[in-house]
Amino acid sequence: MKFEKIMEEIDNALKVKDAKREELIIHSREMIRRSGSAVLCIHRGDFQGAEENLRAAKGALESALRGCAELPEYFYTGPLPQAFQEYAEANVLLALVRGLDIPDPKGLGIPPEPYLTGVADAAGELRRYALDSIRKDEIEEAWRALELMEEAYTLLRGLDYPRAVVPNLKRKLDVMRRLVEETRGDVTLAHQGLLIRRGIEKASKEREGERLQ
Repeated sequence: MKFEKIMEEIDNALKVKDAKREELIIHSREMIRRSGSAVLCIHRGDFQGAEENLRAAKGALESALRGCAELPEYFYTGPLPQAFQEYAEANVLLALVRGLDIPDPKGLGIPPEPYLTGVADAAGELRRYALDSIRKDEIEEAWRALELMEEAYTLLRGLDYPRAVVPNLKRKLDVMRRLVEETRGDVTLAHQGLLIRRGIEKASKEREGERLQ
C-alpha cells in the first residue's frame, strides 16, 4: 500500500473518531446539566423534578453509550467519566435522601470508578442536606444524614486503590473526612441547642401555669 493511501485511511478514521467525540461532548454536557439540576431539586424537596431531570440525564447517557459502542476508549477517557460521576452522584443522593435502595453501577449503566467518586460527592451533598435539616429544626433528619455520610466514608475508605485505578478518590476522601467532622460538630451543637431551648420553653410554661393557679 502506498504511503499516501495509508495517510488517507488514517485521516478518514480520525475524522470519524473526532465526530463521535463531538457528539459525546454534547451528550455529556446534557448529563452533567440534568444531574446538577436534579441535585438542586433534591435540596428543594422537589423529588418529582429530580426524577424528571434524571430521566433526561438517562436519555443522554443512553445516547452517549450508543455513540461510543464502536469506540470503547471513550468510555474511560474524554468527557464521559465526569458525566458518569455527576450522574451517579445525583442518583445516589436521591436514593439516600428518600431512603430508597441505592443504585449500583450496573443498574446505572456506568463504570465502577466514576461511580465511587460520585458516591463521595453525594456524601458531600449530604452535609448541605443536614444543614438544611438543622435550619428546619429537623434534628433527627440531620442525624440520619450524618450517619449516611459516616457510612459512605467508612466504606469508601476501605477501598485502597491508587489514583491510576480510581482517579481523585483519595483526594475526595480527604474532603469527606473533613466534611463528616464538621457536620458532626454542627449537628451535635444544634441538638444541644434544641434541648436547651425546649428546656427553657418547658420551664416557662410551668411558671406560667403556676402563676395562673
